[in-house]
Amino acid sequence: MHKKRGYSRDIPIELVRDYKLFAIVCEGGKREPDYFKVFKRFSSKIAVDVIEEIVSDEEVETKNKHKSAPKWVLDRAIRYIDKVGLIDEDDLWFVMDVDKWKPEQLREIADHCKDHPNWHIVLSNPCFEVWLYLHKNAGIAASASNSCNDFKNEISSFEKGGYHPLKFIADMPNAVKNAKAFDKELKHFMPVHKATKLYQLGEAVLKVIGKKGFNDFVSKTLPLLHIEENEKIKSSKRIRK
Repeated sequence: MHKKRGYSRDIPIELVRDYKLFAIVCEGGKREPDYFKVFKRFSSKIAVDVIEEIVSDEEVETKNKHKSAPKWVLDRAIRYIDKVGLIDEDDLWFVMDVDKWKPEQLREIADHCKDHPNWHIVLSNPCFEVWLYLHKNAGIAASASNSCNDFKNEISSFEKGGYHPLKFIADMPNAVKNAKAFDKELKHFMPVHKATKLYQLGEAVLKVIGKKGFNDFVSKTLPLLHIEENEKIKSSKRIRK
């Protein structure tokens, strides 16, 4: 349970927190949650909850076998808020792919976000891999990739050994810059093809932790995460033998 932030003198100091919470709903597979989990190590100035880790499918009251109805996604977010609680300074982000939803479904969630000042929807068209592409390459318009599979295959060629969030995360400021420059619909929640609104979440996080905070993460924490990941791989190989 996250501590509540308070300012009046009668609130015990142990109940006061000095970080901003980013709660993220990402209705993807493994790739999106693994990417956002790295955010947790950015800085003590932020906390990050990947809601799928906190509210299980069984806890979601709306039953939908395809898990695609807006009610299903919104219910998961509400169950999370009931469980953890949000304060005015905290943010809730719906990170979603255009290819998995009908336009009217995305509009329904966007309308809910309009009614809640700290709720945000950030879409990628067609998928999350567009955001990953822009970490390494600004020239997405010239890319031959069009489908999600195309983009998955292309980003796997950017780094030796294929995609891993730790190989991309240091370039997140580049992705923010590249995605914002390519966004042709600044005032609309729906991005054009090969565009993503995820830079809005990236900007919000970087604003809180600051340039120095992110640089400290890249120079001090990220190398340790690479070591941890290599140890996991070695351990896994030993177990399989």
